[in-house]
Formats: sequence, structure tokens, C-alpha cells
Amino acid sequence: MSRIALATYKQLPNLNDDDRLLVAALSKLGISAVPAVWDSADVCWDDYQAVVVRSCWDYHRLLPEFLAWIARLERDSLALWNPPALLRWNSHKSYLRDLAARGVPIVPTRWLERGHSFELSELLQQEAWPEAVVKPAVSASAFGAWSTTLAGAAASQPRLEALLEAGDVLVQPFMPEVRDAGEWSLMFFAGRFSHAVLKRPAAGDYRVQWEFGGSAETRTATRELIEDAERVLAAVPRGEGEPLYARVDGVARDGRLVLMELELIEPHLFLAWDTGAPGRLAAGLHHALAPA
Repeated sequence: MSRIALATYKQLPNLNDDDRLLVAALSKLGISAVPAVWDSADVCWDDYQAVVVRSCWDYHRLLPEFLAWIARLERDSLALWNPPALLRWNSHKSYLRDLAARGVPIVPTRWLERGHSFELSELLQQEAWPEAVVKPAVSASAFGAWSTTLAGAAASQPRLEALLEAGDVLVQPFMPEVRDAGEWSLMFFAGRFSHAVLKRPAAGDYRVQWEFGGSAETRTATRELIEDAERVLAAVPRGEGEPLYARVDGVARDGRLVLMELELIEPHLFLAWDTGAPGRLAAGLHHALAPA
């Protein structure tokens, strides 16, 4: 029986409920999957045939260490999903700029470089954005993100300066579809569409993550949204490797997908939201593990 590690973090040493569904699905295919904390000194990674990154939900706080861990597994020629180059590429939100250059419609974005000075109120006036979201370029689960308005931008200037001292920053207009219709997440396993959910923020908030009161429900995505998400994946630089799993997040505007995030590192995959999803992901991994 193959033995693989599902990488997690210290706060979830036994994985979350969703990822445990993958353990059962893999067992049916003769693959033993066990949780392993990615930065634990007690883990011997050579004991595993492969490593799959799952709930490593602190990677953005420890990015140098996380990238060093990836490099170590790569040097040891241990199979890793998603592939190392893809994980590195996706760890900084500049990947959105790469996708936009390849024709993917993304949320309009102003890219602010670390250490430079920018006046937030002036920026919003230039772009005619009455409401905006400010976020670090290295972030997950809305970490470090906050919203502001044109009227409140001057008062928010110290927050922007603090972010710019720490790293690069993105400023984007708030997409009203998030509050109105909701934000789509489309899951892909081994390059094939699996299922979709529609996420909504709590009343008065803009964040769809459940730790901020957000919710998610299974929904049937239109053919157009699925095709647009497929184009997002097709625009990923070919030299970065093929993803085993991917989550394409965005809003529908005039029936077409506007990309907000392409999650390739540690996305929640909503396996419990579709009864066939754990089996589809397990089958993709089983195929990837098969000898060439």
C-alpha cells in the first residue's frame, strides 16, 4: 500500500473535517494517507511516497520557512502536490498579473511595491473607486486585508503604510457582486472540473470566509463560468507544472467569470459539499502516483 503525507499545520494536526474525507477515499484505492505537520521537526518526510499540501493555513505567516520546506522536499526528489514551482508561483499575488497578461479577466488592481509611498485617497480618486479592499500580496484567508472608502481613505493611510513596511500590497475595488450574488469557488481535480460552491459574507461584511461569518452552499455553475475557469488554469505558465487540485475564485459579471483568486497551495476544497468530490480527488492522486 502506498503511504503519503497530507501536510497540515500545528493548529490542525489531525487535519480538518473536510480533508479527512480524502483519507477515507484514498484508503479505498489502496493509499494510506496520514496527517503530518509541515514544519514539525519530528516528521521524517522520506518515510512517504509523496506529500500533498492541504491545511497548511499558516504558510503566509512563515513564507521563507515554507518555501525552504518545499525546496527541501524538492532536493530529496519527493513527489509533492501541487508541484514545487507552482506553489512558489502562487505564493505571491503577483501571479494575478501574470494571468492578466495572458488574457484572464481579473479584478482591477493597483500594485504597490514594498517600501514605496502611496497616498490611498489619491489612488482611489484616480481610479474612481468609491470602495476598495487593501490586502498584502502574501496572504491567505483574508489575512491582513481590510476595506475602505474614498471618504475614509485618509484616515486609513497609516494602515497602508504599515502594510507597505512589511511587504507588497494590492488595492482593488470592492466587487459588489460579492455581497449581492456571492463569490464563486470552482474546484478542479487533475485538470477536470469537479464541483462549485457559492460563498456569501455575513451581513455588513465583505469577507466570505467562515471565520468571519461567511457561508457556502453547493451550486450548479453555468457552462460559461466553468469554461472561464478552465481558461484561467490554461493560462498558468506551463513551466510551473500541472496542478493536482485547484480552486478558482471569482464573481460572475454579465454571466462571465472575473477572477479574484486562483488558489493552488492550501485551499479548502469543499469536499463535503459534493458526495463525489473526495473520490474524484483521490482518483486524480492515484493516477498521479502510478508509475509512468
